[in-house]
Amino acid sequence: MALLTMLGTAGESLGMDRLLKSNTSKTRSHSLFRQGCMLYELIPNMPKHRLLPLMRRFTEMLRSSGIFGNSMPAT
Repeated sequence: MALLTMLGTAGESLGMDRLLKSNTSKTRSHSLFRQGCMLYELIPNMPKHRLLPLMRRFTEMLRSSGIFGNSMPAT
């Protein structure tokens, strides 16, 4: 759950949440966990110009969270 929520947070920080909404509401329509689930399902067919920034942001967030300590190699 934590990783999917973090993926949702990464996507939202890149503005990808607007691609997941069906309305023009200014507020969040899906929880960060739900956004992460939706993004995870889209990853296999996601174009590289969207996938690469998402994976970079997700990796940055994982590193800064301290969940994995210093075991994550730098890219």
